[in-house]
Amino acid sequence: MKKNDRFVMMKSRLGLAVILLFLCTNMYAQLGFKIGPQVSFITSRSYVIDSLPNNYNFRFKSGVKLGLTAQYGFTQKFVLASGISFTNKGYRVFNDTNNTGNLIKNNLSHIEVPINMIFKLRVGSSAKMRFLIGGALNYQLNNKEVIELNNGSDNFIIRETSENKIYPMGSVGIEIASESKSGNIFVFGAYYNQSFSNQAKLNIFNANTSSNEKVFSLGYRGSYIGLGLTYLFDLKNFKKEEVFFY
Repeated sequence: MKKNDRFVMMKSRLGLAVILLFLCTNMYAQLGFKIGPQVSFITSRSYVIDSLPNNYNFRFKSGVKLGLTAQYGFTQKFVLASGISFTNKGYRVFNDTNNTGNLIKNNLSHIEVPINMIFKLRVGSSAKMRFLIGGALNYQLNNKEVIELNNGSDNFIIRETSENKIYPMGSVGIEIASESKSGNIFVFGAYYNQSFSNQAKLNIFNANTSSNEKVFSLGYRGSYIGLGLTYLFDLKNFKKEEVFFY
């Protein structure tokens, strides 16, 4: 078995173990204000603007999302959530004209501010599922409008032109939530964020020729798929107990 196949199997088993752990715990009410950290593994890629040459290819690029989220449960079935996150996501482009498969990859850093509505669902006998829908505003931290990326072997280059530093996104997700008797909530979720505008344009050139004419172009929206973990603290647990003297 190849190493990549083993890695995929390990991730699948870990994800299954997390889901089973959640299903074995209780989900109580989700009322009131809660706040806590969130970490997500995300993946995104570019898309074709022009026709893609046979010797070029593009694939998903992994990234990470770290942030602080706050949620307020108005009822046992409805929660409003927001927060702030640092998101690092990107793309990979391949030139397969030789056996090494020359590669250029790049990650871009963003600040993301989401606003989401979360609805608790009952699937069969389980009330641990939650459906998320909403949006987010993204701000790209890179100050350069144009950057040039080289694959190191002078085979091809990418000129990345920033088009929208601030852009909106739509969000959907499915979560499995487990709430302790103290009111803290542990959440495992799968999410999809779709950008409504293009973040950057990628012009690809042959670096080993004197011609400055581009070979083709790709676009990058910044949309991504993610798996995340969130731990939410009930602030009532941090209040000092009142002491009465008689």
